[in-house]
Amino acid sequence: MNRKVRNVLSVLGLAATVGMMAPGAATAGATATTPVGTWEGTVNHGDGSGQVTLSFHKGGLVCLSSGDGSGGGGQGLGIWNQTGDGTFTYRIVERLYESDGTTVGYVDVNQKAIQQSDAVDSSGTSRVYDGAGTYLASVEAKVSVKRVSTTPRC
Repeated sequence: MNRKVRNVLSVLGLAATVGMMAPGAATAGATATTPVGTWEGTVNHGDGSGQVTLSFHKGGLVCLSSGDGSGGGGQGLGIWNQTGDGTFTYRIVERLYESDGTTVGYVDVNQKAIQQSDAVDSSGTSRVYDGAGTYLASVEAKVSVKRVSTTPRC
């Protein structure tokens, strides 16, 4: 893994630790105005669209899974922060893998979200890297998900 990807992962790891301890971090339980829980829906980006599952934990941790695994997919971990009533941001480093588990790339996901009860729409720019950590491109991504549980899965 190249230094850029390691640095992104290190920054997110440190930010997640600080976010879980800092005053004002995402500390609310699962309610209509916080994203705590599990959400399923779609992500639309430069290459098309796909299924995505997001799990937001009390304290600021978020995890992601995409694809069905049979043809590969993605798994990621990051942080989320409440920015206002019904608004929040999240940042995730997603590992992209083939069906045999081989890592083929990474995506640095950075989204601003609006929550209306049990629906979230978010958008932002994702930076895409190959499996060696070489930057490939930035793409705009839009996520639309619905809450399927008030309990995070990961």
